Amino acid sequence: MSDRSATPPLTEITGGVAGPAATYAAVRALADRFDAAGDRMRGWAATGGRTLCDPDLLASAPLSPLTFADAEERVLAATAGTHGILSTSLLYEADALLVRATVDAFVGCDRLVASSFEVLDYAAGRTLGCAVATAAPYAVALGVVAVPASRLTWRHLPADTRQRLRDEAGDEEDAAQEWVATHPEAVQHLVDGSGGLLDGLLTGLPAGGSAVLGLAAFHPTLGAAASDLAAWYGPEGEPQVRRRPDLAVRLGAVPPGDLPGLMHHLAETDDLSPGDRPGDQGTIEVQTLTASDGSVRHVVYLPGTDDLTTTPFSQDGDVRDLPTNLRLIAGHDTTYAAGIEKAMTRAGIGPDDPVLLVGHSQGGMAAYAAAASPAVRRRWAVAGVLTAGSPLARMPVPRGVPVLALENADDVVPGLDGRWPLDLRSVTTARFRRQTGSIGGNHGLDTYAEAADALPDSPSVAAWRRSTAAFLAGGAVVSTRRFAITRSRASSRKPP
Repeated sequence: MSDRSATPPLTEITGGVAGPAATYAAVRALADRFDAAGDRMRGWAATGGRTLCDPDLLASAPLSPLTFADAEERVLAATAGTHGILSTSLLYEADALLVRATVDAFVGCDRLVASSFEVLDYAAGRTLGCAVATAAPYAVALGVVAVPASRLTWRHLPADTRQRLRDEAGDEEDAAQEWVATHPEAVQHLVDGSGGLLDGLLTGLPAGGSAVLGLAAFHPTLGAAASDLAAWYGPEGEPQVRRRPDLAVRLGAVPPGDLPGLMHHLAETDDLSPGDRPGDQGTIEVQTLTASDGSVRHVVYLPGTDDLTTTPFSQDGDVRDLPTNLRLIAGHDTTYAAGIEKAMTRAGIGPDDPVLLVGHSQGGMAAYAAAASPAVRRRWAVAGVLTAGSPLARMPVPRGVPVLALENADDVVPGLDGRWPLDLRSVTTARFRRQTGSIGGNHGLDTYAEAADALPDSPSVAAWRRSTAAFLAGGAVVSTRRFAITRSRASSRKPP
């Protein structure tokens, strides 16, 4: 356990059973109860009307006219009078309408604000894209003249001058990274307007240029831009899944025990796919927990992106690359997701075995998408999802599956969907703040493990813990299987 005095400060917890969406649902349920109460009261009022017409009561009128009149008056007052059941039922109906209208107004206001930001971000992105497109010919001309000249001049410069220029360039790169790391909200708005940015860049092409590139001329949202760019990479290909018994995870034989344990285990799984071993990239782990009563549960650990520099002309067998991110944001199927399903089948996960999906970054997106997939839900009993540093706001929602999403407010990656965390009853988002001074440090699993250790038991977090408690109970017999997922073919796309 880490020192809690040094843990990242929690900024907010949104969504879940205590979030506004759950509150709206509870308030709508209250309106339904008002409706039901009004219906019952109208039924009682009808009973009062039938009482007034009762033959025995009418027959008593000639025998006791005063008593009959008093009874009629009292029944009328109780049913149709100013304070009677019928008028009260109308008040209940009016309250139900008012409550629903108020909730709808709040929801509509939230949607209007989100739509307004999208429109503004698109306009800003398009303006930036047009500016870049306008300046591009001059930049190309400058490069044609200046780059060869600078190369000829470079070797004639004194050694100390060349070193100073290298250091200054390095300082600029560090400064740029520091700015991105400390301004994640600005990057989020830039990403949200990427559809406009792409459209602005396309305006600089000759007529029909976007069609030559295979891109649409208009991208109103980030999802539309991501979908179009993902299509530029060509078809996904089929997943190839193979066992990797030669790879080992130290925590593989240990039940996770708690949230930090899940994060540390995921970090060890991520370490199985280092950048200098491309043959090991795409590795995941399936951990099987067998309790003393014989019940079986499984935890699937899904690391994040291995290669963010993939171009349409360099795509290889790596499934955890840039186009997979684009396809996930656009809501498309991916080879990574198909490979995860194959690995779960080969691991022997039964249809009734509870499964907890744990993912970082792109792996969290894949876990979230799997839990939202009707096909996956039909095949396996997905009991919960835990994500760290994953942009989820534009993806299909896994309704009915409890999700806990950890987000570092200083991590730029969760904002790459261009939206703030959505308020969803099934999704609890815990945001904290940890600034390490670098993009990688802010996004690292060590940072998220610290946050998981400090996570308080708010009502929404406590509900997620209860729903996944069986996965974190000790005393289970553990076995693990590791699988490497790759694409069946390398991209053969040629530049247009």
